[in-house]
Amino acid sequence: MNELMKPVCPPKPDSRPPVSYGALQLESRYLLSPLAGYTNLPFRRIVRELGGVGLATTDLVNARGLLEGSEKTLQLTQTCPEDSPFAVQIFGSEPQQMKEAAQLLESRDVDSIDINMGCPVNRIVKGGAGASMMCRPSDTVSLVQTVVEAVKIPVSVKMRLGWDDSELSAPFFAREFEKVGVVAVAIHGRTREQGFRGVVNHDGIRKVVEAVES
Repeated sequence: MNELMKPVCPPKPDSRPPVSYGALQLESRYLLSPLAGYTNLPFRRIVRELGGVGLATTDLVNARGLLEGSEKTLQLTQTCPEDSPFAVQIFGSEPQQMKEAAQLLESRDVDSIDINMGCPVNRIVKGGAGASMMCRPSDTVSLVQTVVEAVKIPVSVKMRLGWDDSELSAPFFAREFEKVGVVAVAIHGRTREQGFRGVVNHDGIRKVVEAVES
């Protein structure tokens, strides 16, 4: 049989106990990470049908566009009963906008909020969002705390190891985020300078894991 035509078998059920994710109890420790241009509703449903996904996250969503009612932005947050539990990843640089966007999503029964601190794309970082947030430690921690305190649902953060190799600040951010109530941190093991190129820094990821207590 052609390799491309072989059926994909669902993974065996995870025998481990449910994973605590803030107030959520996830049936699996495997999470579908947000990826721009890919993790829309049809993609998430296909992955869920394969089994084993504890939580799936949307494409990155512009907080300002969400508040303004942009049709394109709202489409990114579409879901259905089979797409549960799910999180929406938001990006932005204004604390008030991020807070209100998170509250709006909570009112629409989103299960969790993820904050994007990893996008390296110029149009995102030039606006002060994405990976550029790692260049403003105090302001960024304050923004994240504002979002966490504004909602009752879990808040997570996805970030890179740092802006470049001279400042691998992810361990610092992970510690600070844990203090303000972030339930989880996802790490892209590259810097913003690397973009999507080069070798993943596994030692850098390990240091982030070691920086937090749980």
